[in-house]
Amino acid sequence: MQKFGKFIRLFLIITMLGSLLAGCGRGTGGEEVSNTAGSTNAEEDGKTGEEVPGELPEIIVRAKADTNFKEEGYPLVKETVKKTIMIKKPGNIGDVEEMETLRYIAEKMNIEIEWIVVGADGWNERMNLMLATNDLPDIIMKGAIPNLSTAIEDGQVIAVDELMDAYSAGLKPLLEEYPGVAVSARASDGKLYTLPGINTLKPNLTSHRNLWINKQWLDNLNLEMPETTDELLDVLRAFRDEDADGDGSRDNEIPYAVEDSGAGHTARVDIISGLFGLYYNLDYENIRLEDGKVSFLKNTEEWKEVLQYMNVLYTEGLLDNEVYTQTGDSSIGKISSGNCGVFGLSSDDLFTTVSGQYVALAPVKSPNGKEPVIQLASNSMGSNTFITAADETPWVSFRFLDYFFTEEGSMTIGCFNEDLIGITCQKYEDGTWDYTDDMLQDERGVAVAVGDACPLPGGGFGYWRNEKNSNYIYSAKVQENVPVWEPYYQKDPVYGTPLFDSDTQKKVDAIRTDLDVYVSECQAKFITGEMGFDAWDDYCATLQSLGAEELVSYYQAYYDSLS
Repeated sequence: MQKFGKFIRLFLIITMLGSLLAGCGRGTGGEEVSNTAGSTNAEEDGKTGEEVPGELPEIIVRAKADTNFKEEGYPLVKETVKKTIMIKKPGNIGDVEEMETLRYIAEKMNIEIEWIVVGADGWNERMNLMLATNDLPDIIMKGAIPNLSTAIEDGQVIAVDELMDAYSAGLKPLLEEYPGVAVSARASDGKLYTLPGINTLKPNLTSHRNLWINKQWLDNLNLEMPETTDELLDVLRAFRDEDADGDGSRDNEIPYAVEDSGAGHTARVDIISGLFGLYYNLDYENIRLEDGKVSFLKNTEEWKEVLQYMNVLYTEGLLDNEVYTQTGDSSIGKISSGNCGVFGLSSDDLFTTVSGQYVALAPVKSPNGKEPVIQLASNSMGSNTFITAADETPWVSFRFLDYFFTEEGSMTIGCFNEDLIGITCQKYEDGTWDYTDDMLQDERGVAVAVGDACPLPGGGFGYWRNEKNSNYIYSAKVQENVPVWEPYYQKDPVYGTPLFDSDTQKKVDAIRTDLDVYVSECQAKFITGEMGFDAWDDYCATLQSLGAEELVSYYQAYYDSLS
């Protein structure tokens, strides 16, 4: 059941109170202005100049008093406005200041951007320092705020609801179409303090849980496509033992590999668990949600079966035994070499040079009787784009950021725009788009080339990801194979990360600090055989002592609050 009624009621109450209590505000120059919309300057500034009945929120009154601001069309302002934007830079994007897409958009908007570029490794430390000193940029982009609830309560980021109602051409319509995004993004007071990225590209929502299998190896060994977990074991054993690649050696094949671009050093149990019909929800790998009931996932007999299967994979050398020690780059290198039998990836951008060897593998069935499932992530790409209280013209910033959620803006930030033809893209006679030939033929791979031109690779960006602007992860190869996976996509609602109030968040964090580490460590030990399954009951008892049930109660209360 979709549970959005409470937020709708809360929003209406807040709106009514805002209308009753709104007083006088200040214009951008410090002058007192009325909180009605009458007598605004309509000369070449995009305003109608017509009297608007009733009272308006204070921030909208200030926006209307800003004679440099245009409420519609582009550019956003008549005279150039400078904005400071702090952006997180993961390793798979290039120099932000040299990106043609961002340069083009800034020029279109008549905005001068001063970029504060922070590497992924130092992001939290830098962010915490800026919050502690209140030395904030105008906009925070492509990076989460640690202790977001505290930053909200301290007034360091602003709510965008009123700006969205007044000026959104992109975000508001999308949130109406995908209300679950707003549910997971709103704070405990019912307000929206972020412009959450919205992902409607379903194959990408699988978060690398789509399985690929080396069809060339199957053909070399005259093997059938596996349909059960037992048959999959037999195929992987054949890949291990019978010189599957035909090079004369039986020692260099990796039957089952794990992509680890985030260098998390995990065996990605969430891929295999789907074969057993298990998956988590509320964006927390230890929690599941069934028929409105939240429960702990990692102490169930069903989960034990998954770990036992993984233990077979590991101890028989079917799962790459370097999974817990290798770097992200080395795991990707193995997959891109074509020397792997099976792996999970959402797209083929990491193995384009050998993609012809691989086809989609439908989830195989386990003996437990549950239908296999490919877990989906929330349509929300998280809270990673904010307007701070330091911004003197947040209405300008909002319209700038909202552009990324429009049809035109989402295409442009993805490299596709008529004005960028020959620079970042090309347009074919049938009306479809692609990157330039130089980008497509880049020896580093197309995803790396795209990362030089736009900030989208690596995610964490507040924009609309869709089938039209994501060629680097939604190639013709992926489109061809989607029908194999699609029947198994998760069908029940997907909920994103809860945004608890700060007190509850502290309690949740306190429990998870020890609990998550213990679950992760024991999971690895069960898989590798360092811990035997005769220790399962002791493991479950320890979970209880670490607060598993109390943690479940907080997630249950959050879910119940959505009604």
